[in-house]
Amino acid sequence: MLQTIRDKSSGFLAFTILGLVIITMAFFGVDSYFSPKIETYSAKIEGPAKFWIWGKQVREIPQDRFQRRFEQARQAARDRQGEGFDSARFESIDSKREVLDRMIDEEVMAMVAERDGIAIGEGEVAAELKRMEEFQVNGQYSADQYRLGLAARGLSHGQFMATVAADMASRTVPGQVASTGLATDDELEEALTLAREQRDLELIDLPTPAAPEAPTEEALKAWYDSHGERYTRPEHVAIEYVEIDGATLDVPTVVDEQTLRQRYQDQRGRYVTEPVRSAAHILVSVSADADEAEVEAARERAQALADQARQPGADFAALAAEHSDDIGSKADGGLLGPIEAGLFEGPFQDALFGLEEVGQVADPARTPEGWHVIQLADLTPGSERTFEEVREEIEAEFLATERDRIYSDLGNQLIERVYRDPTALAPAAEATGLELKRSAVFSRDAGDGIAAMPEVREAAFADPQRVERQVSDAIEIGPNHLVVLHVVEVEPAALIPFEEVRERVRADLVADALSKASEAQAEALLERALAGESFADLASEVGRTVAELPGVTRQSQLPPLLIEEAFRLSAPDEDAASAGIVRLGADRHALVRVTEVREGELGELDQATREALRQQLVQARATVEAEAYIRALRRQYTVTVAEDRL
Repeated sequence: MLQTIRDKSSGFLAFTILGLVIITMAFFGVDSYFSPKIETYSAKIEGPAKFWIWGKQVREIPQDRFQRRFEQARQAARDRQGEGFDSARFESIDSKREVLDRMIDEEVMAMVAERDGIAIGEGEVAAELKRMEEFQVNGQYSADQYRLGLAARGLSHGQFMATVAADMASRTVPGQVASTGLATDDELEEALTLAREQRDLELIDLPTPAAPEAPTEEALKAWYDSHGERYTRPEHVAIEYVEIDGATLDVPTVVDEQTLRQRYQDQRGRYVTEPVRSAAHILVSVSADADEAEVEAARERAQALADQARQPGADFAALAAEHSDDIGSKADGGLLGPIEAGLFEGPFQDALFGLEEVGQVADPARTPEGWHVIQLADLTPGSERTFEEVREEIEAEFLATERDRIYSDLGNQLIERVYRDPTALAPAAEATGLELKRSAVFSRDAGDGIAAMPEVREAAFADPQRVERQVSDAIEIGPNHLVVLHVVEVEPAALIPFEEVRERVRADLVADALSKASEAQAEALLERALAGESFADLASEVGRTVAELPGVTRQSQLPPLLIEEAFRLSAPDEDAASAGIVRLGADRHALVRVTEVREGELGELDQATREALRQQLVQARATVEAEAYIRALRRQYTVTVAEDRL
């Protein structure tokens, strides 16, 4: 048997197969045959291969990143809609796909920028950072604010610069496409006419139908079984954590005098300022190869100018403008601005710093450029705060610095111990003398105590912590305040028992029945209105009156869905009514009818207003064109969405 296998495994074909197996293992490793990969992405984007099956661009959108973005979208919708926010409706798969699609577009643009080699220079990135409002104080870029912002994000300067550069690169081409948007005069006229169009409406606010009969137990259970996603308790976790709060650390309260005096000497530049001198000069240039006679002649000319400048009432600026050979300063009357010691060494500095009164002129000073006639244009006296004057300030700063040092040392010790064993937090807590605490279970969206902080929940539900059970990195939750956590318990998402949510099920079922009944009532009345029955008769039948809404425009302060439906309907004619249904609430509908349409009047619009509206139209068209460009690019990539993980 073995000899047969040996005989069959020789030859060119066998060696070819063996070579392919070796190559495969070299690229993917033996482990890939025995360790199945667990997919955790919400979406995966794959580009075309550069060579056969190699060189593909592949990016994934992890579940935790999608969940964070979806939660941000939820909060934005809640803030925007207020009491009208419907959490259950927002949880629909359509809402989730809308958020995920935006993330996919962003990834595709980043992949295109990477593929096409679009790079952003450091200067452009730095300019972009200085334009970001979160790094500004009173409208101006603040380096301190920038450092605080990076600390809150947990990023280094290099990491953040790379992130901003990648984002700018991904927006480069869509931005260029958008910049090509334009609008002709005819298009502007048409858009303005539509925007200022007026419509007269009639509205019947329909009553909510009577409550249905109390649902049976069978109906409740059937609803519960078919709407399990509404009654699923989300995944919960519990954590062990240690917390370092700089405000509660034990620090020295007394500092010896010698330490304070030494700190004063080390930082003396903060408390002692040297006088600031501003200079003006007249240059009498001397060429590098000038002989002694030429040098002396230049000196005599400079001396004459100095003597002239010292005369009562002399105008040094006028002399500089007329006689100075320094092209850069003569137009400003020879002004050089503030000059610190060391900026000009040798005779120039000696001459300037030998002057003691504003307006005083020194004898000519020689430099390689020639002879300088120097005037002390301004003198700001220096100042000095003695040790006794700043002692309390130095002591307070020293104690604050000590608090920062102790906080930093303790944090470093904790992280170092965690790195030694990232699978358990208790040893690190014991080694550093910190209390190991435990939280109650909490969800991705809400928690109590330490879990009330979004940063903590985000870290706890990240895959390395929730799935792999690793100890987290330090999480900055405030100035000199950090948390390190370890997930110790995971409760999977589970259907809440029927008995616990019976009343919720009853309320949801009744609300759904009312909604359907209201919609059915509206559809039946609309059918009759379209068949020719008057709005007045229909309103009377349901105990309502017809509300007249004249001169409605797209900008009118009415419910958005009403405006949308009113301007979706066609203009009325003699053969057919122009009517539709508007949903005003979960169980409230209205009938709306267009009775007259009037074109917008444009005569009173001045040129400035027209131009501003043209720019709005250009921007709208640019946005549409950029979106079309992104959709075209998406067709070049393969997108896989894990619907079951949304």
